[in-house]
Amino acid sequence: MSLSQKVIPNITTPGRYQDKNGLFLNVTETLSKNWVLRYQLNGKRRDKGLGSFPEVSVMDARKKVAELKALIAQGIDPLDDKAMQAAKPVTVEEAARSYIERYRLSWTHVHARQWERSLEMHVYPKIGDKPVSAVDTDDMLLVLTDLWREIPETARRIRNRLEQVLDAEKTLGHRDGDNPARWRGHLQNLLDRGYPVPVPLDGMNYRELPAFWLRLENEDGRAARCLQFLILTGTRTNEAMGARWDEIDYEKQSWTIPADRMKNREEHTIPLSDEAMAILKDVGTRGHSELIFPGRNMDKLMADNSLRRLLKKMGLDCTPHGFRSTFRTWAQEETKHESEVCEQALSHVVGTATTKRYMRGTQFEKRRLLMADWGQFATVPRKTPAVVESRVGFGAGKRRHGGSRASSSAL
Repeated sequence: MSLSQKVIPNITTPGRYQDKNGLFLNVTETLSKNWVLRYQLNGKRRDKGLGSFPEVSVMDARKKVAELKALIAQGIDPLDDKAMQAAKPVTVEEAARSYIERYRLSWTHVHARQWERSLEMHVYPKIGDKPVSAVDTDDMLLVLTDLWREIPETARRIRNRLEQVLDAEKTLGHRDGDNPARWRGHLQNLLDRGYPVPVPLDGMNYRELPAFWLRLENEDGRAARCLQFLILTGTRTNEAMGARWDEIDYEKQSWTIPADRMKNREEHTIPLSDEAMAILKDVGTRGHSELIFPGRNMDKLMADNSLRRLLKKMGLDCTPHGFRSTFRTWAQEETKHESEVCEQALSHVVGTATTKRYMRGTQFEKRRLLMADWGQFATVPRKTPAVVESRVGFGAGKRRHGGSRASSSAL
């Protein structure tokens, strides 16, 4: 006769009480109650403990028995830890975390963290415990449908990440069949409003920048100085926020960002304009921290959203990253600097794999002229912002009124 959740608490006599399929309840002299599976493998009788009652309910114990019986039928001994580990199905969360660790060294810290956060927030709570071998289209829709309408760019990235993880698991032999996260010819037929088009991060119109700079000058705090440095150097948020004093060459007036902090994993040296050097003098952290723009704790970075919060406080819809677009549009519309020089200033890949073999220079001095022009344009107020002075795009020349907090020679 099988046991039930109501009957078991009333058992007060020590002994073994049979359920079914080899499951029985062992009641000790102290009336502790433990589940045991009795089975035979290779002619030998064995007992496998399944936990104590009531922590493991009758239904949970029977479910475990069914799972173990399936393994026993394949010749796998539940008491063989190594065999059990090998037979254990890989879950979505395990597969994704393994994938991230496999590629972490070739990714930037920020990229790896973006993978981790997006999956932790939107995937693991819904299908993280599911075996990768059982993931299907319904699971993809469970994860993506709402995101597709609310935050399409995040949905696009998550779909792409899941496709990569599931492809890897198929290669590892953990799943078969088509990839349910595939877009072309599959999810594109099911998710409404079409494929979410990546929306560029909002940038400020370059004509508005000089007036904005005057407002930014009046903002106190390292976030404001960091944002100014980011604008003048055309760098990404994490690159500017992670800047260190030992990366600055005062003699050459340059900043070298190591490869492990760059998106393309290549070291990048930026010529610093007089205006950028003045920011370094003004921030006041040299000798107090290894970081140029530390957070409240001088040995730690500012919060990730510090610059965004500052822009929001100032009533602006643009993003810190958007100032790269501001810089690039200004260079294209208002200067005669070569396109390749402007792209290299942003650390963009220029040319094909073949041409890169022959173009090994950094065009550093050309970029110095470009950044000098940009520094003066950004920081010198104009009565008519749309009018750009004739010198822009033709070299550095002499400094004029305003624009810089201090001469770089004061550093």
